[in-house]
Amino acid sequence: MNRKIPGAFFLILCATASLFAQKAKPVPVCRDATFAAFKPLPKLEYECPEELTGSDDELLKFPERTRAIHTLMQALGQFTNAAWWQASVDELDACKVHGSAGALTDDERQQWKQGDFSFDLFGNNEMRLALIADPCYQTGYNGSTAFLLYRKAGRVYVSQLLNGYYSRVDNSVGIDFAKLNGRQIIEVSTANSMPPSLINYYFEIDAATNKAVPKNFFREGRKPTNQIYSDMLMAEPQDVGLPKSATELKVIVNGRLAQSFSAYEESLTNRGIDANGRKLHRIVYRWNGRMYVAR
Repeated sequence: MNRKIPGAFFLILCATASLFAQKAKPVPVCRDATFAAFKPLPKLEYECPEELTGSDDELLKFPERTRAIHTLMQALGQFTNAAWWQASVDELDACKVHGSAGALTDDERQQWKQGDFSFDLFGNNEMRLALIADPCYQTGYNGSTAFLLYRKAGRVYVSQLLNGYYSRVDNSVGIDFAKLNGRQIIEVSTANSMPPSLINYYFEIDAATNKAVPKNFFREGRKPTNQIYSDMLMAEPQDVGLPKSATELKVIVNGRLAQSFSAYEESLTNRGIDANGRKLHRIVYRWNGRMYVAR
């Protein structure tokens, strides 16, 4: 669908994509061993119901889709090849792009550096996030569902983390990890452009099931939650008179939970931080030993 984008929105969209697209990754080589271990991620496949549109949230509860997700999770659980886990995600991405072992072509290298490729696999040698496209839901906005693959003792445990995620920003999903009292914490970061914003989701590995469960350590009102929202500054913090450390939702730093971090929301008055025509209010969250609380 070709649709003319208003000038002001186009500028916001470009700025958002520039700020929130993942940092350019060094261009890797698809090694022989990695290509031998490479296999494409399975697809989510089901017939789109005629009575529902692609933006209808009822699709998320459509029985055929639910069954298809169950089948997909079983297929992801078969990703047990040790060589696949030993290969870096970047190298696997290079094999996906190039289609054979060897260095990327000049055109592929240029597209890689420009961020023209969409990536659907993230993580490390123990945990990986698979972002699987949805054939029916929000297809114009990268509609997808995210699954965590956790490898332990040769088995792979699969958990669904995001259901029906979509964004106007390409490559808008990331993953990071931290330890808390010996437990593994997983951060899934997302970005959008209408409005320019971030939402992070947090999970931990349940020791009994080896599945990811929500980590509700943000106090929002009376009920703790596992997600945290922030409007986007659209600038470096120091450029708007803030400390360099006041980046949006910097919850994990070097594999550890930060003692405090910043989030932003639109000001209800005409006072606050000037963020490209919007006035934002800064919220500082501090760790109290059990959860993050706004101060």
